[in-house]
Amino acid sequence: MVNLLAKPVMLLFMSKPVRELVLVLAFSLLTLTSYSVKAEWRPATQLGLSQVAPSLELNNLSGKSVDIAKLKGKVVVVNFWASWCEPCREEFEELIQLQENYGPKGLVVLAVNLAEMKPRIMQFLKGNGFSENSIEILLDRNSITYKSWRARGLPTTFLISRGGKVEGVWIGAIENIDSNEVKGKIETLLRQ
Repeated sequence: MVNLLAKPVMLLFMSKPVRELVLVLAFSLLTLTSYSVKAEWRPATQLGLSQVAPSLELNNLSGKSVDIAKLKGKVVVVNFWASWCEPCREEFEELIQLQENYGPKGLVVLAVNLAEMKPRIMQFLKGNGFSENSIEILLDRNSITYKSWRARGLPTTFLISRGGKVEGVWIGAIENIDSNEVKGKIETLLRQ
């Protein structure tokens, strides 16, 4: 009985950032397990989220501020990720491919990194052969944007229309951008 109570009590004595990280990791694991059977675009309303994309203004790796409000007229993919998240690592190449395939047609991929410092992100990029300019990486050091978007674990991807409406939320890794489900939804929004 003492062991069952020790873990929750220990959680109370952790510093706030460590406690939040532990909770995010636990929630991510639960979320990925529950959605791994059928990962798909889900309507924001089905998840209890607003259809209007929340504000998002963060610095990129170069220190330049990127504001989603200035991207009106473009279709935007907002992906929350971290280098320690294995499904995030696996889908990173898919996100780059989305930007390469659809960027010229009006798509912008924003990869919002959760609470990691630039050296760690650069190590991840270099170690996997990715250019730091392949997609726009934004720094959410205090997880404030992650919380305001009410992301559901890592990775979570939001698809935003040209008008700023959340058209779909994908919980878990996008494993195949060429699938009809991923490609079809993005191409439909790009045609609008």
